[in-house]
Amino acid sequence: MGNLDRHIEIAREKLQVVLSAYRKKQNTVVGDLAIKVIEQLVEADASIQGKHFGDHSSRHDFSNQNYPKEINDAMRRIWFAYGDLEYDGTNGKRAKAVMANLKRVVVFFEKRLNVRLWHE
Repeated sequence: MGNLDRHIEIAREKLQVVLSAYRKKQNTVVGDLAIKVIEQLVEADASIQGKHFGDHSSRHDFSNQNYPKEINDAMRRIWFAYGDLEYDGTNGKRAKAVMANLKRVVVFFEKRLNVRLWHE
């Protein structure tokens, strides 16, 4: 699926679920879906160049080549936190860190793609 609008729509939908899950302290959902939001945003951006990735490795390579270090670092923090939240879903501090990094990433893509995504 290489459609910019479709990827943005999916990212927006998943982001709203992440925000809702965070408010409800459903921390394992936060970790899982935060990654999916990022994947859709990277795919949306890549679709502008006619690219689509079928695997995580290609997505990571694209990210490293196209985004500033601080954005890649924020995305990595979310990816690494996923395992911790999956196995220790009660870790509200980790979920809070994921949300802070997710907001940083989303704001970057909002500017890059000229869309509004983050609604609290």
